[in-house]
Amino acid sequence: MKKIYKSFVAFFLVSMMLVSSTAFAITQADTTRVFKKLHEDPVFMPQLYQTVPLYAELSVTKESVDSKIEELIYAVLTIAEAEKNAGTLTPSNLKSRLKTITIDRAMAMEAVYIALCTDAFSEETVASLIDGVIPAEFEPLYHAIAEEAYIILGFVERQEITHVFDDLAGYEWAEEAIAFLYDKGIINGVGRFRFAPGTNVAREQFAKMMCIAFDITPGSNPPVFSDVTPTDWFHPYVTTMASRNLIQGVGEGRFGSGKNITRQDMAVLMFRMGEMLGAFDRSTSKNSKFEDDRYIAPYAKTAVITLQELGIINGNGLNCFNPTMPATRAEAAQMLYRCYQYVNK
Repeated sequence: MKKIYKSFVAFFLVSMMLVSSTAFAITQADTTRVFKKLHEDPVFMPQLYQTVPLYAELSVTKESVDSKIEELIYAVLTIAEAEKNAGTLTPSNLKSRLKTITIDRAMAMEAVYIALCTDAFSEETVASLIDGVIPAEFEPLYHAIAEEAYIILGFVERQEITHVFDDLAGYEWAEEAIAFLYDKGIINGVGRFRFAPGTNVAREQFAKMMCIAFDITPGSNPPVFSDVTPTDWFHPYVTTMASRNLIQGVGEGRFGSGKNITRQDMAVLMFRMGEMLGAFDRSTSKNSKFEDDRYIAPYAKTAVITLQELGIINGNGLNCFNPTMPATRAEAAQMLYRCYQYVNK
């Protein structure tokens, strides 16, 4: 590790100052969109990754580098959004202001990451920033931000984020739903630019999605199920849903942690949520219009029938709902998206 690290610690040990994400319109999807554009450059991120082993003892990893760069992008976009709302950032001065903001935010990074950048590229990098110039090594970052900023900041018609994930081939029918829910922070990917649309959804994962989608604040509720302990990441979501009678277990006092959620159980959760929020009226029909209606469990009949009549759920090409089949991430996104749109119409 170069001695330049020690030289800059005293000057640049400053935490990244981020404006609250609720104050402006910048979303995680916007940040990911720019970050993905940055990854198209063949040099910038690979050179940062090559330097990571030098800082292993400081707990620096490829993932932490990704996180810091994304924080930097988010900070630049958020400040730019604030200036746009204040009327001081316009299309005519956008590029010059973005350069200034990018320089300021890069200089405000934690010292260890400034040192890492210096080791990754050249010792003149930080010196250039101090002089108010974006060094050549940082040009890919600046250009990635600038190329997307016109859309992200709304200077041209704001578009849906439809190309965050690279593994949606064959799942185009769910792409709008996935993009919308990701933009809202309701769902996440499973890795860099991967959504894994064909992977099944666990019961606890869908409970969390429901809480986030419908603003149900998870709290500290007493244990309800024997297989949901206070140390489990999903404990607040499952117990909060259970306390509101929105979710039940699988019998014998168990929630079914780790089990895949079925399509009919997903329908039940959405129906109960919509009913609690006053958005759904129970259907009086006795049977759904699905060809496999007889396989729908009695406890799920009303939910499935109601959601089908509202257009929130539908069947496959054979008009089968497949009630006992596990739901994939793409299917869960599509159903939750339609439910969200109906409740919030």
